[in-house]
Amino acid sequence: MAKNLKEKFQKRVIKKPNKLLANIGMAVLKNMCRKKKVTFSYDYDPKQYKNTSCILLSTHPSRLDFINVLSGFDRKDVNIVVGYGNIMKKYVYTPLKHLGVICKYLYQPDITCTKNMLSVLKRNGSLVLFPEGIQSNTGSTHPINPATCKLLKKSKVHIFLAKSTGPYLCTNRYSKDVKKGPVHVHYSLLFTPEELATLTEDQIYNKLIEHFRYNEFEANRTDRRAYVGKLPNIAGLDNIIYICPHCHQEYTLSVENQTMTCSHCGYAVSMNEYYDLLPVNKELIFDDIDKWYKWQRKVVREQVRQEGFELTMRGKLTRLRDDKLKKAPNDVVTVAEGQITLNKDGLVVLRDDGTQESFSIKGIYSLYFSKNLTLEFFYNEEFYKIYPQIEQKYLPKWTLASEELHNLVDEKWHSASSDVYDYE
Repeated sequence: MAKNLKEKFQKRVIKKPNKLLANIGMAVLKNMCRKKKVTFSYDYDPKQYKNTSCILLSTHPSRLDFINVLSGFDRKDVNIVVGYGNIMKKYVYTPLKHLGVICKYLYQPDITCTKNMLSVLKRNGSLVLFPEGIQSNTGSTHPINPATCKLLKKSKVHIFLAKSTGPYLCTNRYSKDVKKGPVHVHYSLLFTPEELATLTEDQIYNKLIEHFRYNEFEANRTDRRAYVGKLPNIAGLDNIIYICPHCHQEYTLSVENQTMTCSHCGYAVSMNEYYDLLPVNKELIFDDIDKWYKWQRKVVREQVRQEGFELTMRGKLTRLRDDKLKKAPNDVVTVAEGQITLNKDGLVVLRDDGTQESFSIKGIYSLYFSKNLTLEFFYNEEFYKIYPQIEQKYLPKWTLASEELHNLVDEKWHSASSDVYDYE
C-alpha cells in the first residue's frame, strides 16, 4: 500500500540537513535577528563545541523562537524536532524534509519520533528540541514530559539550554500586534555526557526544570524593558483572561483603549509599556497576566471536579489532509460537525444525524486555543482542529478544562503540571 504524505515524512531515513538549504536558511535567520536587534550570550565557548554531537533544548515563549534560537546557536548541521501540525503545509513540507526535520505528535507517545532522534545521535548528529511542545500562553513555563529525561540520559551527548527573555512580550498570545522591544537569548551547557551517566532520570528532570523555568513578566519587573506596538499592550487581553478576580463573573471583561473593565462590577485595570497591570478604580488583585491566568486555572480545576461538569458548543471537527498539500483553509478535511461536548469522559462531537466522533480524555492532553479561532489537539497520531461557533473569549476555558480533566486521570502529567503551575 502506498504511503501517504504523513507516513512518507515521518518514516523516511533522517539525514543531515541539505547544506545549501541550511546555509540559505541560516543567512535568512541571522538577517532577521539583526533587524530585530536580538542579542545572544553564552556561558561556554561555542567554538569549543562547534562539531560536537549534542541536544539543544529551548524555552518556547514565542512563535518566533526558532528564528532567534537557531540563529544564536549557529549550527547548520542540527536536526530539528517539529510538531506535525507545522509540517503538512504547502511550500513548507518539502524544504523541511530536506532540512532533516523530525516529525513529532505533540503530547502523544511517539515511538517513531524517538527512534528518529536516536538514529541522529547514533550517527553523531545533533538535535534541537522545544520540550514544552507549544508556545506559552502567558509567557511562563509549560509542563515538560518527564519522559524527555529518558532521551537525555540515553543520548550520552552534551545538553545545551537556550533561554529567551523578551520574545513573548514582542509577540504575545492574545494579540496579533507585534511589539518593538529587546529580545535576548542565553545559551548554557546544562549536562555533559559524564554528568548524564551519573544522574538518575529524576535528578536530570529536577535540574532541567530548575534551569528551564522562566516567567517573562517576572523578569521584566527587574529588567524594566519597554515594549511598544501599534496597539496598547492590553489590547486583546480579554481573549485569554475571562474571569473577573473581583466579582468572579465569567466573560464580563472587555478591553477598550488602554483599559480592561468588568461589565458586572466595574473592576478595571490598565497596562503600561512594561506589561505591568495597573489599578484604575479598585485595589489591584493581580499585577501581571501570568498570575491572573494561573488563578483562572485554579478556578477551572475546582470546576472540573464538580459532578456533572461539562462544556458544550456547536462546531466543526477537522483533521489535516495527508493526501495533498493545500493552503489554509483547504488543508483540512471535515470529520464531523454538530454539538461538541467536553466532560470527564472526553470529547464528543454529535452529528445532527445521531452519529458521533468521540475521544477519551486520557488521550487529550490539551485543546489548545489559537489566534486563528480554533482549538487544536493531537490524538492517536492525528492532528485535529475544531472550528467553534463561539467567540474567541470562550476558548481559553476549553483549553484549561481539557488540561485539568486530563490531569484527573494522568498522575504523571498532573505532577509535571504541578511543577510549573504552582497549584498549591
